[in-house]
This record gives sequence, structure tokens and C-alpha cells, in this order.
Amino acid sequence: MKRFPRFSFTARSCTLELIMAFARLVVLEGPDIGSQFEVPMRGGGIGRDPDNLVCLSDPAVSRTHCTLAWKSGHIAVLDGGSRNRTLVNGQPVSTHLLTEGDEITVGNTRLAYLPYQEAQAAIRRSVQYRVTAEVGTRELLQAQLSDRGHSGYGRAHRHLTALARLGDRLRALDADEHSQGLGRIACEAMREMLDARRSFLFLLESGGRLTLKTAAVMRGVDTGGDADGDIDREAMERVMRQGTALALEVSGGVGSAIMVPLFGAAAVAAAGRTAVPSPIGILYSECITGPQRTPAPLSSSTAVQSASPYDGQDVLAAACLAHIVSAALVAEQARQVLSQENQALSRQLGHSRKFVGGSPAAHAVLDFVAKVGPSGATVLLTGESGSGKEMVARAIHEASRRRHGPFVAINCAALSENLIESELFGHEKGAFTGAAEKKIGRFELAHRGSLFLDEVGEMSLNCQTKFLRVLEEQVFERVGGGKPITVDVRVVAATNRNLADMVRAGRFREDLYYRLSVIHTVVPPLRARVADIPVLAEHFLAQLRTQVSRRIRGFAPETMEALMRHPWPGNVRELRNAVERAIVLGDGELIMPQHLPPPLSGEAELWAGVTTAMPGATAGTMTGTMTGTAVDGSIAHAAQAVEAAVRYAAGASASEAPDAAAAAVPPSPLSTSASSLPTGTSAVRPRPLRDLERDGILAALRATGGNKVQAAAILQIDRSTLYKKIRDYDIKL
Repeated sequence: MKRFPRFSFTARSCTLELIMAFARLVVLEGPDIGSQFEVPMRGGGIGRDPDNLVCLSDPAVSRTHCTLAWKSGHIAVLDGGSRNRTLVNGQPVSTHLLTEGDEITVGNTRLAYLPYQEAQAAIRRSVQYRVTAEVGTRELLQAQLSDRGHSGYGRAHRHLTALARLGDRLRALDADEHSQGLGRIACEAMREMLDARRSFLFLLESGGRLTLKTAAVMRGVDTGGDADGDIDREAMERVMRQGTALALEVSGGVGSAIMVPLFGAAAVAAAGRTAVPSPIGILYSECITGPQRTPAPLSSSTAVQSASPYDGQDVLAAACLAHIVSAALVAEQARQVLSQENQALSRQLGHSRKFVGGSPAAHAVLDFVAKVGPSGATVLLTGESGSGKEMVARAIHEASRRRHGPFVAINCAALSENLIESELFGHEKGAFTGAAEKKIGRFELAHRGSLFLDEVGEMSLNCQTKFLRVLEEQVFERVGGGKPITVDVRVVAATNRNLADMVRAGRFREDLYYRLSVIHTVVPPLRARVADIPVLAEHFLAQLRTQVSRRIRGFAPETMEALMRHPWPGNVRELRNAVERAIVLGDGELIMPQHLPPPLSGEAELWAGVTTAMPGATAGTMTGTMTGTAVDGSIAHAAQAVEAAVRYAAGASASEAPDAAAAAVPPSPLSTSASSLPTGTSAVRPRPLRDLERDGILAALRATGGNKVQAAAILQIDRSTLYKKIRDYDIKL
């Protein structure tokens, strides 16, 4: 470290004196160990006097023990004639020219003389440590607690060993028995620490009464029927009122007892305030050496002045143990609160995505999950939109060895080609415009867990190539990065498309298709497991009924019949939405048919104009994409029918909306008798399915004023699917 000269001016002579730090003295031993003192060329004294250059607090050092002075181009140490001589390198000196590394000893202090450039290195060489004691953890935990003495090393040894055992038992306590096991461990530790005959744990109940929770007794001791009946209740009230520990002497001096308070979270938070914290319980121990009698409290609450077996040192040790137990109780209370919140969240989130059903088709799916879950193979799930593919994927994850790891889901249809690569693999800071910081991708987040890829058929060919490599090697690089990242991830993919057809059309990689479909199954639609509709409806009702304040007992019989008759083109998702709508819009204890969406509630007239124009359509049904609504240029009429439905959902009367919808749609050409048609003519002008779907989406968007959420609900498709179709069809809003 470079040093610059420091200048000082004296008013008397106005002369300039150069005071340049030349070296440094570092205290290696003594009360001031670690202190450092600069040594200028002019030198100075070493001693206890504050005016010395080196002021030490060592009482064995004289006021001015020695001095430092500049002699013959070196700093020299000059002994001041103290009775405790000045030593340099262990030898007494009167005058000695100091060189690098010399050690000066004055009294009980040892200092090293160091030039600046070598100061730190010399300190590291000079400071040495030696082991003075060593105690192994196993030796501490296996120590004997049989010493019944109350003085000297034996008692301190027993106190510390009991505390060590308490910590070890708390750490090993199983989560399932934490509530009951904590009290048992606390009583046993208290009994061992104090070599007591018996120990009790009392906790304050909601009514303000102290209740015995658990006890620990010495082997061979019979506590009788009423174990805590002879404990001084007045003393317990004093502990709870004052929050102080008490030592108690049994009448006649034949034994003693100790009571220490336990504090909860609120008491810990208030400990720094003026108010006395309120205890939440008591730890009690007693040692009876003669006939058992009722203990009476001593005059002192913490310091025992009598000749009782327990004195102030025992009380302090018991109080230390009580503080550890109090912290464990607070942690247990917090754990219970978190556990309850976690269970509530699981019911709201996890259970809502649980695959529910008792039909043969549902049992087949659950059997499939039980077989493939324990393996690590990639699984491909296909089936209609809303049939519950993500529920099956979660069930596979829960049945696997990775169930304690993360389950990460991503919808490939909701992301553009550029975003999906960043979402899957992450990106480095500055990898592209807007990448202000590093982002961890879904693959990395799912390490040692499962990654669910929904709508995997929407992935671009470029991203498919990178994805295939990750599947095979479990190695990838972030966007904009060059460092390979290794992960351990199980992939479960899902799609409602026919990937085999996409492979033949060149829109999906064949090698990726075979890599994904190591294990392939089709999730059945809801219409293939009609027996599950009541079970699912009750499941969704139990999950969603908390959204409203009124009491809901269940479904009316006619409502359940309507649910059973509906073909459910939107599958389980549509059923859940129908139940949620009925819960929100209903007004009684039973869900009635009129609370269901129009296609289920009996207002078939409202949808007749839309559905009768569909080839092969039946009353009360509606396809997810409204294909077939444009027949002979009747798209405008279909849009008016959708608008009428929107007005009805917004609060129009049931009598107005059906009429409006029916008036909006002209008589279907399909109603014409086949015998009246000229030979070789068709009543329906053929149009591409893509155009029909696009017109249906435009009609829904026009009817809702461009509101995509409402349009998706009318079309009965997922909102992310609507966004994708808007992009695919280049619909400008």
C-alpha cells in the first residue's frame, strides 16, 4: 500500500516537520491482540500512557515501558528501565535496531515489527493456533446423566448434555408426530437436566385454563391417577401472571420443584417493550427425596438463597431450556398455519386439476397412470380439447418418483415462435431486444420434476429441432448463451391434433413424433364417460361453492337430468364452467335448470337458429368452432343470433332473446324436402371448413364488440385457442 508523507505545522516556529509512517507494529498476543500501530521516523513511546505512540491496555506493561527512535537509518527500541524488561525475539535488550519480523515483548503483550509491504503476509505467518480442547458430537450426546450432584462440573455437564440432546431430538422429530412429540421431548429433557422425579408440560387453552398436555416420569415411579393434582396452583398462577421462573421448596425441606414459563410468538415480539409478555404455558419439574408433599413457593422467583436441592443455577438452566422449547412451539404453530393454508390451496388448485371419475373409461385412464407413473418414459396424451389431459399429466407426475419435484406446465399454443424458445430454454441478459435480465426457462425450472407441454402440435419446426435434442440428451443452451445446461426432466406432452397426419403433411417432425409417443394414450371425451358427469358436477360444486356467501346443498333432480342429456362438446372444461355459472347466477340452496347456460337450461329456441343450420347438428348442441353456421351466405344471420345470445347473457329477458335469435336466422335450407329438390342440385353451397371457422370467429367477435374473453366463451373454446386462431386466420381487430 503506497504511503504519502503527512505534514504538520507548528505555530511557534512555523517550521515544517516531515512525519512519514515507516513501519507498523502489530499486536500478536495480549489484551490488544489484532491492534496495529503506525511507526513514524520520529518514533515514540510504548506503554499504558495515552500519550504514547503505542498505547496498550496490558496491566503488566509500564506507563512508558520502552521507546522507539531513529538510529543509524533504522528504527531502534530503547528499554525504559522497567522492572519487566523489554524483550526482542525472547532476549532482554537495552537498545536494539529492529529488522523485519522482529518480535517485541513487553509485559504479556507481543508485537511484531513489520514494514508496510510485508505486513499482512507476516501477520499470517506469525498468528498460529493450537487446539486446546475437542469434544465430539457423539461423545456429547452419549454422555451419562446419572450424576446426581448439584455442584461443580457434574451439574454443568448434565445441563449442557440435556440441552444438546434436546436439540438432537427436535431435529430428528418426525413431522407427522410433531405436535405430540414436541411436548414429550420437552418434558424428558427437563427431567434429565434437573435429575427430576417427574416433569409436566402445561399449555394455555382458548378458555384461559392451563391444561396438562404431557408428562415424563422417572422409571419405576407411579404417579397415581391424578398426576398433577398436588401441584401448587397459586404458584402456577404467579408464573403465568409475572412471566418469571420459580424455584419451590417442599415443606420440611424434603425436596424442591422448578416452574419456568413458555412464551409464544406474540410474547417474543413484545419482549423489547415495557409490557410484560404473557406466557402460553409452563414446564414443571420436581425432585422429591422424602415423603411427597405439596411444594410452597420461595420468596425469590429466580435466585434461590435457601439450602434446597435446586438453586439459581438450576433455574437459569431450566429457563434456557424453556426458551428453546418456546421457539420450537412457535415454529410448530407456524408450521400448522402453513399446513392449513397449503391444504386450502391444494383444494383450490391441486384438487381442481385432479382426474375424477368412476366410469369404466375413467378407470382405464387411472390404470394407465398407475402403470406408466413409476417409469421415466415420455408420455403423449391426445384427445379433445377440455377432456382433462392436464389432469392426467398431473396424475402421472404424482404417481412417479418425481412427485416431490416441480410440475411445470406450458401451453405452446399461447406463445409465438420467438417466445416459445425463450420460455422453454430461457435466455441470457441482452440476448435480444427486451431481455433486460437473465431468465430461467421452463426446462430448467422443471429439473428433477416433470414438464407438461400442452398443445405440442403448435410448436414450430425450428423449435421442434432444438426440443428433440433436449429430449434425447437432456442438455440445452439458453437463448444467447453458450454454456451447456444439463437437466433431469420427464416430459409429458399433449395435443388435440392428429400428429400422425401432421407428420405426413410435413408440419411435424417424424423423429420427434416417435420420441414423444414412447407411451401414447387417448384421454376419452366426457360423452364417453357419461356416468362421471354427476361425480364431476358434485366435485366442481364442492370446489367452487365458496365463491358465494349463500348455502348451496346441491343440484335439483331436473338439473342433473339436463347435465346428463347434454353432449358436452367442450368436455370437462365446459362442465366446470357451467357449474361455476350456475353457482354465481343462482339464488337458492339448489341449482335449478334455469341457472345453467342456455344450451342446457331448456331455451333451445335461442340456439335453434344457429344449430339447425349445421349439417348433422341436434337441438341444444354447438360445435367448439361454430363451423357450418355459414350456409348459403347466412353468416350475418348467425352473427345476429350470437348477438342475441350475448344480450340474453347480459340480462335480457328469456322471452326476448329466443325471439330475437329465431328472427335473426332464416329457415334452414335443410328443412326443404329432398323430393322437392331438382335432380343434380344441392341446397347447400360447399365452402372450405377454414372459411366457415373464420366467419364464425368473426361473428362472435363482432357480437361481443371485440371482447376475446366473451367471444371464447360463446364459441366454447379456450381463450388461448382463440388467440391462436386469430393469428392463423390473420383476423384484424
